[in-house]
Amino acid sequence: MQSEKLLPWARPLLLSSTLTQATIYVLRPMITYRAIELDASTFQIGIIAALYALFPVLLALQFGSWVGKIGEGKFIIAGTFSMAATAFALIFANSLAILAIATAFAGVSHLACMVGGQSMVALRAPRESYDRYFGYYTFSASLGHLFGPLLAALVAGSDGTLPKSTSTAFLLGGALCVLALMPVIAWRNQKPSVEAKSNEGTYAAALTLMKKPGILAAIYVSLAISSVADVLVVFLPLFGTENNFSPYAIGIILAIRAGTTTISRLFLGRLSEKFSTYQLLIVSTLVSVIACAAMAFAKTPLTLGAIVFIAGFSLGIGQPLTMSLVSQKTAANERALAVSARLMGNRFGQFIVPASAGAIAASAGASGVFIGLSVLLATSLFSASSR
Repeated sequence: MQSEKLLPWARPLLLSSTLTQATIYVLRPMITYRAIELDASTFQIGIIAALYALFPVLLALQFGSWVGKIGEGKFIIAGTFSMAATAFALIFANSLAILAIATAFAGVSHLACMVGGQSMVALRAPRESYDRYFGYYTFSASLGHLFGPLLAALVAGSDGTLPKSTSTAFLLGGALCVLALMPVIAWRNQKPSVEAKSNEGTYAAALTLMKKPGILAAIYVSLAISSVADVLVVFLPLFGTENNFSPYAIGIILAIRAGTTTISRLFLGRLSEKFSTYQLLIVSTLVSVIACAAMAFAKTPLTLGAIVFIAGFSLGIGQPLTMSLVSQKTAANERALAVSARLMGNRFGQFIVPASAGAIAASAGASGVFIGLSVLLATSLFSASSR
């Protein structure tokens, strides 16, 4: 990272983002383990994972409109509070129906945090510093993804291929969210940085926005990358149980993915100086295609960890670049909506892909899911190259 002093709003945002992202990476794998404890089939696990993204797909654009009226800070506070409540509710999720409902609430809560946080960066960071601030923002997320699974594995313990107590991990998630509220609670009375457009309907404005050159391509690449990262969090625990890997091993592997993603974002600024955005997108996505396919053939935790190490680095490059591209190509009063359109694409992928992955896993096992992810990433290569 550069040694330049951060703008005043950035430090609280980054701290809160790290903690909320850690919470999600505590909750999502443990939701899968809780579903396994409740004798869910692989298809049901895929459906529960898809519900995480269903309501965000429906609400993302509306959130983009609301954040321009309510304010980014209030959105972050509301999302964090809701996520804490959901984490505590998951402790008592002793049926698949309740688990599915809580998962859906977790998805909406996380979306609110993301819309608020990304809109804050897009509206408050200087245009010439977008790569830097979006790099910091995604770095904070990766940091949370790094220590979230490790903390979850530590507090949940291990009983062979399943945790000893998923409830303890859910309690940890709630506690992390309470901590995440502390640095941002002072924003509860802040007004929006830039008022959203009000002379055009939300969906009509979004369609107009997507007609701008490069926007749709960036959204699709982002969709593919985020869907792959999301499915890995959900299906690596399943892959582990199929291959007799302990929860500790899976927790470490998930942390490795987050750790190498963090490293890639630290070096993104230097890479951007040597290569164009589209060169970085294409090369990193190509590496991810190969790595995801290779995961299907990993039969030991060490082999899987080595492959995930590579995949984490390559997958980590794409997201901040698509955030920056979308922000650069839009006007200030369009950026909250543009951020939300990109997140809607992400959540649409995270709804469709896990459900499809569950169907694949039911017939071909979790290894078949990794082949499917490789194919999805390969299709995004065409979008990135055509831009």
